[in-house]
Amino acid sequence: MDPRVVTPRNLVQSLVLLMAGCNSFAPANAPPSGSPASAVRIEPDATVREAAIAGADWKRAVDVRIDLRDYGFAPPQLRLRQGQAYRLTVFNSGGVAHYFNAPEFLGSIAARHVVVRDHVEVTAPSFSSFEVARRGGEFTLEFVPLARGTYRAYCHLAGDEHKGVQGRLIVE
Repeated sequence: MDPRVVTPRNLVQSLVLLMAGCNSFAPANAPPSGSPASAVRIEPDATVREAAIAGADWKRAVDVRIDLRDYGFAPPQLRLRQGQAYRLTVFNSGGVAHYFNAPEFLGSIAARHVVVRDHVEVTAPSFSSFEVARRGGEFTLEFVPLARGTYRAYCHLAGDEHKGVQGRLIVE
């Protein structure tokens, strides 16, 4: 079977690995090396996350989108408001698989859940990255930003972060 094809079974296996808390991209409480990001990884406790999710008005969640392209993210930066509920759709419009790595950002939000349309919904305390394995693939993350800062997001395939496949998430 072509490893680039997403099946319900390998999708669930990948999401289980994500939920296991595997985070090899940045040590906790360390600023991202070589990046303009000013954020330090802050991991709010479960009580803070649960309160933010329960108190959010999900009917008024703001829809935002990032397209993963072969030579960059579009838009290259998103401005978000601390405490506001968001629905972020990450869409692969490139010709190859892309990763959405943003471990410091993803560690500093209250994630309600991640949805892969018509396939799966995953709820976990936190995430560190997502792979969008094929052109046209997407996922939607519902979340509330908890910590102000500037966070780096990037794709790590074949050194792509050095080719401009990166962006910034700014929480004000």
